[in-house]
Amino acid sequence: MRKLVLNNIMKIRRKLYLELVRSYKNGKLKEVLPRLPKMIIPDNDHFSDKIRKFYEREIVKEKIKFALGLDYSKVKDMELYEILPFLEDIIRGESELLEKEKFVEVIREVCSECPGGKYYVTDLCRNCVAHSCVNVCPKNAISIVNNRANIDYGKCINCGLCAAACPYYAIIKLERPCESVCFSKAILFSEEGHMEIVKERCYLCGACYVACPFGAIETPSQIMQVVHKLLNKEKLIAIYAPSAITQFGSKVSLQQFRKALKNLGFSFVFEVAVGADMVAEAEAEHFLNTKQLMLTSCCPAFVYFVEKKFPDFLENVSPISSPMVALAQKLRKEFPDYKIVFIGPCIAKKKEAEDNNIPDYVLTFEETVAIFAAFGIEPMLLEEENLEEATPYAWKFAASGGVAGAVEYYIKKLSKERLKQDLNLFSASGIEECIKGFKEMKSGKLTIDIFEGMACDGGCIAGPCILVDPRISLSKLKKVFFT
Repeated sequence: MRKLVLNNIMKIRRKLYLELVRSYKNGKLKEVLPRLPKMIIPDNDHFSDKIRKFYEREIVKEKIKFALGLDYSKVKDMELYEILPFLEDIIRGESELLEKEKFVEVIREVCSECPGGKYYVTDLCRNCVAHSCVNVCPKNAISIVNNRANIDYGKCINCGLCAAACPYYAIIKLERPCESVCFSKAILFSEEGHMEIVKERCYLCGACYVACPFGAIETPSQIMQVVHKLLNKEKLIAIYAPSAITQFGSKVSLQQFRKALKNLGFSFVFEVAVGADMVAEAEAEHFLNTKQLMLTSCCPAFVYFVEKKFPDFLENVSPISSPMVALAQKLRKEFPDYKIVFIGPCIAKKKEAEDNNIPDYVLTFEETVAIFAAFGIEPMLLEEENLEEATPYAWKFAASGGVAGAVEYYIKKLSKERLKQDLNLFSASGIEECIKGFKEMKSGKLTIDIFEGMACDGGCIAGPCILVDPRISLSKLKKVFFT
């Protein structure tokens, strides 16, 4: 399961969201926008290297464009002051500069052109008498130079035998962070050295977005468009994912979070757990009718993964909409005049919303907490408001294994005499486990009735835009709903 480390990339992004929302709320965004990079990276910061300070300001400048929700291919060469004439249309969601298709992009100028894909001799090399690395190399690519091992990359074939033979572990293979986590091989490197994302291969899991230590990978936001509607008291409905548990503080209950959204100005607030119950029951009915292998459809990144990596199994993907889409469709019928905003930890949900033309907006937990801060709302201080009716199984959709467990619960509830044997459930936590499951099914080693696929290791509580370590969220989830 992913371990969350609050790093400076996250801090900069959250501070950026906060300053954008606060400035717009105070009617000063046009004045502040060109100065925002300097506000985020001030002169009195910890920099001894002036070049580094200006470099990080350039990073912030490019990230502002994503925070405004812009199509980076259209605005990458624009200065912030050049965006000002379009700002009102951008905030209202009416500008041609807004992104509509690409939900993960690379800021080429920020990409550090990380070295990778090769074996390197580190300072741990002792120039030992054994010289195992020299003797094991099949291409004679290693020699001793200046009292340490040296690799001739013109001969090296990256077999790794030298690293395995070194008793001091002094030889390591350096992997680019983004490339090492991308199981779809969607990351390529240009002749200039910066990385590029092959859209046809990418399934928007967000792993590279989390992994890049330079913040060179970003996703366009809809935070300003939602804030505009909140400030203008437009008709809005908030729906939030089960993974919201603990995200806004270990002492903040879901009931308080619900109240905080109401205080922001949302007319109605609903838990996507209600949609999860709808989906789990519908998928249980579908399985009982077909008695065939069923792949769950709640994780859009997993569905995109199946489409691109294992298309032979696409017909086995559940035809039932995800909980987000199912609930939003239900609410659209009940409240046709309202815009619907989904709040969750996921980047792939942005594309799913675009594909289904519902919900209208997608916010991450990072963006939502910035709005709370800018509006002066502290959820922990609020009274609790009752949740909608949802089973504990629906809330467990937030973690790996929860979807399959919920479907199994409804199958047993619906089947009675229709189910004659135990179900073979398989819960894949992360894309690597998904790949392993498909390969074992194809080889005949594994027989599965219900295949739950989660793109994030640990499930939604480990999504790319979470605020709290997944282990804490999982513990709270079990404590609240399964004790």
